[in-house]
Amino acid sequence: MRKRIALTCALAFVLAGTGVVLAAEDGRAAEVMAAARKAIGDKKLDGVKTLTVEAQVQRNVGAMQMTTETEILLELPDRYLRSDTASGPMGGGMTSGFNGDKPIRPANANMSMAGGGMVIRMGPGAPPPGEKASPEEQERLDKLMLRNARVELSRLMLGWFAAAHPSIGAAFTYGGEAESPDGKADVIDVKNADGFNARLFIDRETHLPLMITYQGPQPRVVTAGGPMRQAAPPPAAGGHVVVQQAPERREMTEEERRKAREEAEKQVEAMRNQPPAMVEYSLFFDDWREVGGIKFPHRLRRAMSGATNEEWTINKVRVNPKIDSKKFEG
Repeated sequence: MRKRIALTCALAFVLAGTGVVLAAEDGRAAEVMAAARKAIGDKKLDGVKTLTVEAQVQRNVGAMQMTTETEILLELPDRYLRSDTASGPMGGGMTSGFNGDKPIRPANANMSMAGGGMVIRMGPGAPPPGEKASPEEQERLDKLMLRNARVELSRLMLGWFAAAHPSIGAAFTYGGEAESPDGKADVIDVKNADGFNARLFIDRETHLPLMITYQGPQPRVVTAGGPMRQAAPPPAAGGHVVVQQAPERREMTEEERRKAREEAEKQVEAMRNQPPAMVEYSLFFDDWREVGGIKFPHRLRRAMSGATNEEWTINKVRVNPKIDSKKFEG
């Protein structure tokens, strides 16, 4: 959405529990958020305890396009699981989420690539590929994974429910008005003391969320054994993405594979503790349909620095289904 922001005032309000708690002094921010939640589902929205979402996600990876089958399981207030299973040139699966105060560790940190290449995903402070984390490193990684999962879920919940996940303790302020050729939107700034920061745009006419914008790390690419390919950001923000590609897409020999891995690991070691550049992301919400008494967006689009790199087509949404608790025991 092309926008012109006119800053007017800063009236704070906070989120508590699974709904928005609004005080008298919240003023315009309270009105906008209350209208958004009413438009999405009013009192039925307050009754949402569990949610499942099944989607097909298209990600642009340089000249390639990767298709991922994504499933999200949410049990408020403290259980969340996201599973991504990729097909096409890249294959494999990734899981993320949390069960209370414990992160759900990725079931598979690596993904294979046709032609003998590979994809390695790791976050800041992680040990080099192939090495086991020390207890101290693992504790730091667990905290990072937990925070990243809560942040990513909160970004989705802002567009789905006009509310962030209660665990992040977000504060909301009215940020002014945005204009585009399609109409006007109210802007809500969402922040917390731990560095979470996003802007939520809510349509003036429908009162439905249009998009959120936020700053996030730019994915970094390491190449070995072939030409560089631009990587798409990982599902949970904050990690590096390491891509290897065999030349001419032929199968690599064992010796080529060994040398390529050594080359990639040297590059990873050189950059792993360097802070990545921060860029602006936009997450758009569209195609709202009623499900279980609430409205839910069935198309999502994520852009990095203005270029679309991820599109969701949501195929199935269930409100308040029974979810087996064992699924969160990752």
